[in-house]
Amino acid sequence: MPELPIRRMILYKHGVGYFERRGSVSGTELRLSFPRAAMDDVLKSLVALDLGDGQIHGVDFETPEDRAAQIARGSIHLSDDRSLLDLLRDLRGRRVRLWLEDAPRDEPRKSFGLGGRKSEPRDQAEAGGVTAPEMPPPTRAQEGLVIGVDLEEKEQLRAPMVSLYQADGRQVRMFNIRDVKRVELLDDRSAEDLTYFLRAAQSEEDRRAATLRLSDGEHELLVGYIAPAPAWRVSYRVLFEKDERGRMKDEESPASPETAQSAPGSNESFILPPSSFCLLQGWGLFDNQLDEDLDDVTLTLVAGMPVSFRYRLYEPHTPERPLVTDEERTVTGPIEFLGGMPAPPPAAPAPMMTRSMPMAMKRSAMALAADEPATSRLSMDMLESSTAPASVGEERGALFQYRVAHPVSVARGQSAMVPIVAQRLGGRKELLYNGQKLAKHPVASLRMHNETGLTLERGPVTVLEQGDYAGEAVLPFTRTGGELIVPYAVELGISVQEQPGYERVISGIGVRDEYLQIQEWDVRHMLYRVHSTLPTAAELTIEQALLPGYELSDTPAPAEQAQGQARWAVSCAPNAETSFAVHQRTLTSRVERVRGVSPQQLGEFLKGRYLDEATFKALAGVLEIYGQIEAHQRRLAEIERDRSQIYKQQQQIQGSLGPLGREGEEGALRTRYVATLGKLEDRLAELSDEEGRINGEIARLEQEARQRLAALAPR
Repeated sequence: MPELPIRRMILYKHGVGYFERRGSVSGTELRLSFPRAAMDDVLKSLVALDLGDGQIHGVDFETPEDRAAQIARGSIHLSDDRSLLDLLRDLRGRRVRLWLEDAPRDEPRKSFGLGGRKSEPRDQAEAGGVTAPEMPPPTRAQEGLVIGVDLEEKEQLRAPMVSLYQADGRQVRMFNIRDVKRVELLDDRSAEDLTYFLRAAQSEEDRRAATLRLSDGEHELLVGYIAPAPAWRVSYRVLFEKDERGRMKDEESPASPETAQSAPGSNESFILPPSSFCLLQGWGLFDNQLDEDLDDVTLTLVAGMPVSFRYRLYEPHTPERPLVTDEERTVTGPIEFLGGMPAPPPAAPAPMMTRSMPMAMKRSAMALAADEPATSRLSMDMLESSTAPASVGEERGALFQYRVAHPVSVARGQSAMVPIVAQRLGGRKELLYNGQKLAKHPVASLRMHNETGLTLERGPVTVLEQGDYAGEAVLPFTRTGGELIVPYAVELGISVQEQPGYERVISGIGVRDEYLQIQEWDVRHMLYRVHSTLPTAAELTIEQALLPGYELSDTPAPAEQAQGQARWAVSCAPNAETSFAVHQRTLTSRVERVRGVSPQQLGEFLKGRYLDEATFKALAGVLEIYGQIEAHQRRLAEIERDRSQIYKQQQQIQGSLGPLGREGEEGALRTRYVATLGKLEDRLAELSDEEGRINGEIARLEQEARQRLAALAPR
């Protein structure tokens, strides 16, 4: 689109870009071409302005059908190698005028590439064999309605014939297509159909056009739209420097106490000047996948996540509608509605719903040669002076944009990098360990604060230490003022072994009704055994997640704590093992019936000082009562067993009495059985009396136990 080149481009991280075209245009229309896949976004966002005195009347855009579908909708379909025959075939029934070559019959005829004989020179000059110039033969016109084209079955392209129906003479005439010099379409519909086919045939399969309809005259146009675009990327470099003594390279003046910190792995302090500890440099990468070169384009790279979506606007959609049919109508009785009903309350509005980052680490595998001259190393000063940031950052609400200060030019199909960040930051080097992120070994990390005044987009970062490659990491999305932790290399000289543990410890015991309320500490332990093979002392920062609802106990206060994580600094002696433990606990409660507590457990509670002496004695008395109740209950069980045996014996005796007579020996035996039944009845009565006395005693003891327990309940 050379008439309206791109002058401004804004690229986002979620796969879209904003493109702005500007330029001068003459005439009443401007044709813009877009990728087919971009049409939904273009129609959703297109803004067209005439910055002069003209007007924009509207925008036309091509149908979303592909080329084959467009051609299929027309009435004319031409092939690549026999288009004239196809045209005459598809004009059947339409009026045309054929302009025919009126050549003598004995003259060779031209074939127009349709398989005829080659034309020979009409005559030659007898002297010198020079060919005389051929004069164009006269032509004649024939009008009629096209009937069709007749072809030879074996050689279809040799001497085909076209048939016309001439209504005035009521005759059909046939003409050799080799004689046809010109075909004139005599009705508008034929011309429109042929024009439609040719326009559809030249349309680009993967691109679609939008035409701006303009008023007459000159125009100064601005056209802006969003379209799919590769997400821009960012990559960082961090250069960290310190001298042989562990002090910063640029420290010339004495340091204040606020700037002096302990160097990890040493017993002396080093100074971290906030302007020269490390240099952060960032490059923005973008691609030109447009179908044109970008020449002097204003570029902006936006960090953040604006809401964006696809919406089908380009392809037409006809919704399905329900089919309604006639129904039979019958006479019904009167319909009544209940009056006086209160209107329903308005429906409450539905509640609105509202919604960290993988880390790649590599260990450094490069070492500095002992005899390498210091002047050949990559230094912070060299890197900072050689490349200056070419962008200006500014907040845009929830977004942050990098405006590249100078126009960029990128050829079609090429990519480019522009520096967007270059600033020295304060910070320090640490050894961080978190077993959930990397087991067994800590990670060498740089900790800085984002003092660039810019929002840093997420991207890979390469760490250079003293000019040499030291490792890599991923820089997280960080707002200005936020802390940056760049873990770039695994420290194999320190290994960490984790030993988790768990226990429940009684905190206190209370009495309520017939139950003991036992409060216990649910304690989770984590013991870190740190083994260092380093030749010098080192400081290890241990990071551990804090359990929700738990508190630290018997553990030093953490140096840092935020977002459910806590960190402790642990000093590690050289070639030695150091232990550090973290304890977390939460208070839980459970109940246990006093009746189920044994005297031994009660003694343990007293020994652990969970009960005082008075409460212990009172509970011991209650347990004695429960012991008496259990003895009575055992006696009741024995009574029930005795009663069952008596019932069984009675049934046997009653079964034996039936066949016995009342005289003689049988009468004497019957008398004995009857006497035995009497004694058994007396025994049952005794058992019933005893059972009643025991139940009464149990009720008395239960009441006494409840009273004693009630006296122990807190008031």
